[in-house]
Amino acid sequence: TEPKVWKQVHSITIAFGHGVSTTPLQTAVGCAALMNGGYLIEPTFLTRTQDQAMSVAKKVVSDKTSESMRYLYALNAEKGSGRNARVPGYRVGGKTGTAEKVVNGRYSKDKNFNAFVAAFPMDDPQYIVLTIADEPKPEKPGMGATAASNAGAMAANIIRRSASMLGVKPDFSHENGATLVSYQ
Repeated sequence: TEPKVWKQVHSITIAFGHGVSTTPLQTAVGCAALMNGGYLIEPTFLTRTQDQAMSVAKKVVSDKTSESMRYLYALNAEKGSGRNARVPGYRVGGKTGTAEKVVNGRYSKDKNFNAFVAAFPMDDPQYIVLTIADEPKPEKPGMGATAASNAGAMAANIIRRSASMLGVKPDFSHENGATLVSYQ
C-alpha cells in the first residue's frame, strides 16, 4: 500500500528495502524489464510469440539504463555479492537481497528472507531465475546467513542443471576476462 503522504524518510528506507513489498513474480518481472531493454511484459502461462508479448509490453526504462543494469548485474556475479551464482560457461548476472522478516509488526534481527535474482546469458539475457530462502541458517558456525552465502548458490545450481535443457550453449570466451573499472 502507498503511504497517504510520501515523505523523504520513505525514499530513504525504500532504498534499503524497508517499507516495500513485492511478490516473487513481481520481482522476476521487474528484473526481466531491467535486462530486456526496458520492457515490462505482463507474465502469462499461455503460449505466445515474441511479437504477441511485445504488443502488450510497456517501455519502463531506457535502453541505456537497461544496458547499465546488465553490466552491473554481470559485475556483481563476477566480483560482488553474487559470486556464488557463477556457472562456468554461462555468463550469469544477478543481485542478492537479504530482507529482515516482519514478526509481530517489527523487523526481526535474526530471521531473514534471502533472495537472488539471476539473469542469463548476460550477453543477451533470455532467462530469469529467482531463488528465495526463508530463514536460512549459516552454513558454518560464525558465518552470517546472508543471500551472498546461499541464495546465489541456489540459483547457480538451477542454471547449471537447466541451461542445456533450455538450449543455452556454454560460452567460455568470457572466463577470466578483464574487468572494466570505470563505467559512464
